[in-house]
Amino acid sequence: MADKRIPHNWENVKPGDIISFKYKSQSSKRTKLQTILVLNPSLKRRGQKRTSTQLIGIKIEESNKTKLQVTQKQIQIFEQIGNFVPIDEKNNLYRLNVKSQFITNDIKGVKPRAFDLLSKGLGISEAYRTYDYYVARRSSVFLEPIRLFTKLDEKVDDKPQQPEPPKQPEKPGGGINEN
Repeated sequence: MADKRIPHNWENVKPGDIISFKYKSQSSKRTKLQTILVLNPSLKRRGQKRTSTQLIGIKIEESNKTKLQVTQKQIQIFEQIGNFVPIDEKNNLYRLNVKSQFITNDIKGVKPRAFDLLSKGLGISEAYRTYDYYVARRSSVFLEPIRLFTKLDEKVDDKPQQPEPPKQPEKPGGGINEN
């Protein structure tokens, strides 16, 4: 695995993308590399005095230090709202293809119901982050490879498998004539 990140464009960022960018936090006043799973690429928020545009996501890494380990349990929880699809398997690049019932549109992103499902299962209240969209846009954006702590299964279809019909019991004696 090469695990190489690929340059991306801010206009092409969609819900479910795993991106990285540099961002100066207000608390530490230091610029750090942020890796997030995008929920809302540019959501307009109206405050008391002004309107702001926010980038909302779930923080996976900060400065290449894992904040949310992507294990089999987390993948199952993420797959409640969508499926992981490979963008570039050689470079370990994936995106969460969000189901249409959980998405408003490509600009607004996911519905609050999708976040509720994720937050209950993952306990990700600490990993939920909002960024000022225009501050984040000053930095370059990349599609980021994720470190999976499990093997990602490829699914052919989402339909549940039918159980096998029960086998008929064999007749006593194994079918040998007893005379």
